[in-house]
Amino acid sequence: MMWFGGSIPAAIAAAKQRSSVFVVFVSGEDEQSTEMAARWEDEKVTEAASDGFVAIKIDTKRFEYCISVLVKE
Repeated sequence: MMWFGGSIPAAIAAAKQRSSVFVVFVSGEDEQSTEMAARWEDEKVTEAASDGFVAIKIDTKRFEYCISVLVKE
């Protein structure tokens, strides 16, 4: 998968501008996340999703940190 390199708001804006599907993959260290990550990295999936998708990948560790920061404020 060609992951979007910018921020989440920029990815949302890009998806809206391109009328693309916005994909969010929250990856973890569990077996399901590992399997899903392997599927996203499959050459056929990357090719199929090269047009019409804006995708971001968020690590659960980063996600948990973001949530804890938001909750504390």
